[in-house]
Amino acid sequence: MLDIVSEFFGACLISYAVAVLMPTWRWLLGMALAVGLPLCADWSRHWIISSFPDSNAGPGCGIGAVLLFVAIVSFAAGVIVRALSLLLESWGLPRRHIVMICIAGAAIVPAIITFAPDTLTFPSAWSR
Repeated sequence: MLDIVSEFFGACLISYAVAVLMPTWRWLLGMALAVGLPLCADWSRHWIISSFPDSNAGPGCGIGAVLLFVAIVSFAAGVIVRALSLLLESWGLPRRHIVMICIAGAAIVPAIITFAPDTLTFPSAWSR
């Protein structure tokens, strides 16, 4: 069984890689709609349910919410990095620089989670 840190980094890297490996902007747009919309819809559902004062989803709800949040943020970061790399590629930037931009972009989400942990905390109104 994997430990929790491995699961978070796995969710982060897999959802980032799904977006970054798209070959064209049409594929990227299709993947953003096919994957991004269901992820955001599930996050919205969780947010609405957890905002009720009597919601009690059990002991794993917090870890699941953070895991979903990490997957959404890393997918969004992958879409942004890939869109930027496709734009730079159309301007004539060499392929090896594009690959390096995509590889370096994988550090965005762990940096956000490490240096801005307040993004993972729920507002105080929810902790009734």
